[in-house]
Amino acid sequence: MKLSKWIMLTTLCIYFCHFSYAELQVIADLGGESAVRFYEGIQPEHDENATPHPNALPAQITEADMLPIISHQLTPGTVQSRTLDLAGMQPIFLVGYDSISFHWLELNATKLKNLNAVGLVVNVKDLDELMQLRAVVPELTLLPSSADDLAERIQLFHYPVLMTATGLSQ
Repeated sequence: MKLSKWIMLTTLCIYFCHFSYAELQVIADLGGESAVRFYEGIQPEHDENATPHPNALPAQITEADMLPIISHQLTPGTVQSRTLDLAGMQPIFLVGYDSISFHWLELNATKLKNLNAVGLVVNVKDLDELMQLRAVVPELTLLPSSADDLAERIQLFHYPVLMTATGLSQ
């Protein structure tokens, strides 16, 4: 008796599963910009005869193409020192194109160089502003990069700041 109930239940499931299948339907197509240009740069094969997408990213992307950089969650200001446990992390510092960051870079240049710290420029409009920051500390690496995600993860609201494996300091 149990076997026949099991067979009947299985048969019913298979029967109803067949009718529960439905095709996907497009509810709305609002147009917008194709995402093809974002994928063209990572294609493993290149076809010379393929027509390029009109909004495709250029083959060479320069630093100027990445600018401006705006970190919406960070502003120049005072940072309270605190400890962090980030074992193995290379020291980094966050600066922007503002008078506080310029002054902080001048005061901390030797310390940053001794730590071999890498700088993230989190607010900068153009290549000229980036080059002015680099001129203050030519021996250090300064990279344009938004830091909103980092700021959110470590509850950081202001810069300039030095982040090491053991903590934040200004």
